[in-house]
Amino acid sequence: MTDPDKTSSPQPSQTAVYRRYLQLQSIRTDRFPSASGDLAGRLIACVGFALEGAELALATTISAGAFLGIDPSSDHLKAAVRHGSCNFMVNTLDESLRVLKNELRKKNALSVGLLGDPSAILPAMVERGVQPDLVADTASSDNVAAVSRCRPSLQQLIERGAGSIDTPAAKLSPAAGLVEVVWTASSMADLRHMDTLALQQLPPDDTIRRRWLQQAPGCFHRQRPLQRVLDLLPEELTRLLNAFQNAIATGKLQSPAAVTWQSEDASKQSIAL
Repeated sequence: MTDPDKTSSPQPSQTAVYRRYLQLQSIRTDRFPSASGDLAGRLIACVGFALEGAELALATTISAGAFLGIDPSSDHLKAAVRHGSCNFMVNTLDESLRVLKNELRKKNALSVGLLGDPSAILPAMVERGVQPDLVADTASSDNVAAVSRCRPSLQQLIERGAGSIDTPAAKLSPAAGLVEVVWTASSMADLRHMDTLALQQLPPDDTIRRRWLQQAPGCFHRQRPLQRVLDLLPEELTRLLNAFQNAIATGKLQSPAAVTWQSEDASKQSIAL
């Protein structure tokens, strides 16, 4: 018999995680200008740990932040653990705070899934003075009553200084002048080499895109097809295509690979290497 928990929750999309990661970096720049290029020591609390919550969790840990996802569904949390977007699954607020407190103090990235009713847990957080830096609500709008019960506590956290993450990742798009590029490889060795070539095309002070290329491999090594997504300037894309083609010609890429991007007229372009 097929385990329904293993088929009902798809793996977070790398593109969606990347869009959410860039959104968090933009929020960091606006709200925490003194931060040194990451969200280390910052806590994001999220209602819901289904697909969109899992995407936000990965984006948070790639940004070096700590994530607390609250969800009443054990299936959602088990899937998050299986996909690598949740490091620890706990059953009480006290457990989650014990785990998070130490890692926040050390400024380590961590994702914790708390099994429980958000409409009960959020008021407890407010009462106990637990103050996240950012909050999000990714719970299904199908459960209108449950979502509405969370809003007063979320609003209190926002009034106390938490930022709100409102825009869904699916509605985010590349910044003006940038092109979303996806390259695929047939082996991890080739993908690592392609990632290294991409790093070489980026300015040394571009901490945001460089961090993504350095951290993403650890999150998506089980994703198939093997791929990487990155926004590039047109001239960076040209240099990267040349670097990939040179690597093929010199035998440094051993198996078939491909690059896909969207041109300025919104048409999709693709090159097989």
